[in-house]
Amino acid sequence: MGRYSYVTQALPPVAFNAVLSDQDGAISGETMEPNTFKSLDLDTLIAGIIGVREGNIVRWSKNYSDFDSSRIEYDGTVNSTFTRVEGRWSFSDAPWDHGTFVLIRDTIAVSREIKRSKRANAYLPPVWERPENKD
Repeated sequence: MGRYSYVTQALPPVAFNAVLSDQDGAISGETMEPNTFKSLDLDTLIAGIIGVREGNIVRWSKNYSDFDSSRIEYDGTVNSTFTRVEGRWSFSDAPWDHGTFVLIRDTIAVSREIKRSKRANAYLPPVWERPENKD
């Protein structure tokens, strides 16, 4: 769950949800946010994310999927427990238009998913071999 704010415009902060994956420092995922700026008949905007994490520094690019737009660049810092990312964003072709963001991991949902995964893998049925047909 997160929020981004505009520094250069008098607009209210925008809440968003993100599903991100970090595989050995390669970040990918998507965001979902209310449509607060695009004159399309869409309530929700979805964007793809691709980037990197090096230690506690993250950098990713966001591209909206329903329309052509400037790429949005994010630079931030992850806390030591990997539950919070804070930083700045800017448009790739208009870096003067920028703001801040914060992204907080939903630890309850993560805990539920870990428990669900453990339960699913806790019981593995035995593999039974069929006796060979002997005529």
